[in-house]
Amino acid sequence: MSVSVLEKPALATQTSPARRAVAADIGYGYTKAVSTSGKRACFPSVVAPAVEDPLAGALSNGPGHRVRVRYLNGEAEEKLVGEAALRSLAAVATLSRQKPEGMHDLLVLTAAYLVGVGGAGAFPGQADLAVGLPLAYYRSQKNALAARLKTLAAWVLVDGGEERYISFNRVLVLPQGAGAVAACPELLPGEGLVGVVDVGQYTTDYLLLEVQDGRPVPVLDCCGGAEVGVHLVHRAVAAEFQAQTGAPLPVEMREGAVKARRITFNGRTVDLFAAVERALSDAAQAVSQRVIGAWGNRAGFVKTVILCGGGVLLLKERLEACLPGVVVPEEPVYANAVGFLKALAGS
Repeated sequence: MSVSVLEKPALATQTSPARRAVAADIGYGYTKAVSTSGKRACFPSVVAPAVEDPLAGALSNGPGHRVRVRYLNGEAEEKLVGEAALRSLAAVATLSRQKPEGMHDLLVLTAAYLVGVGGAGAFPGQADLAVGLPLAYYRSQKNALAARLKTLAAWVLVDGGEERYISFNRVLVLPQGAGAVAACPELLPGEGLVGVVDVGQYTTDYLLLEVQDGRPVPVLDCCGGAEVGVHLVHRAVAAEFQAQTGAPLPVEMREGAVKARRITFNGRTVDLFAAVERALSDAAQAVSQRVIGAWGNRAGFVKTVILCGGGVLLLKERLEACLPGVVVPEEPVYANAVGFLKALAGS
């Protein structure tokens, strides 16, 4: 998945002609955002300290972002975000259940800036914000997250552009996976059971819904989350690399190794093809078994399973063999964010 800020036609549903809205899906692997301006952004959820360029711009800085933030309390910071941070030896990502507040808020501000939120005038105004939380942590974290983001305000500058003031008027916190239902109503069957499986870097969220009179109603005891996802593939491939070389595979190099099925180390090519294929199959089995187990005796009656999330790009073919009636939205990576934005417009 490459860094992208794509200009697209404005979404049909907007909260207000005078105030922009943004929806951000802050995943463990990638941050995805969409706004009512029609812009979209996607970048790795990785942060690193900003350093001076010793080459003074003689070579391209490559993809990624340099972000400067000035908070209202006088504190300021400058960080590398996304691919730029991945190239740093001081890169910070997280797989903890509760993302560090400073890191999470920086990702939100960066995403909001990249999709056009914020103003530079004397009265820059505020935006409305929708974000998601994994189902497993939703009940315990949603209120605290909403309260914190309502107070988040800062002047933000990305990649030497215009400095903009960003703050939020309304904050809506939603469970991940639910966004895909709002984003893709055309994928729902006319009646019966439909599943939603949102595969991420560290967590997989799953919903079971019963469509009644055209409306999806959750089967509450069949909805939840599990700590299985793409990280299982990365972990298995890192173990194989260490078995072959005796050295650990840095976290920031694992995704590239999985994509290429090989990596160069100490002047030789380390073949990871078999390890990657095996890890993909094992991860798909782990995801599908947790989901089917949670759905219990309803699993056999599911008409359609909507697959979404960044993990679908890697595991789609194998999950299709493990789950019934799989359908994938046109843009599975953005499905939650698009659905969150629709929910924000209707709230």
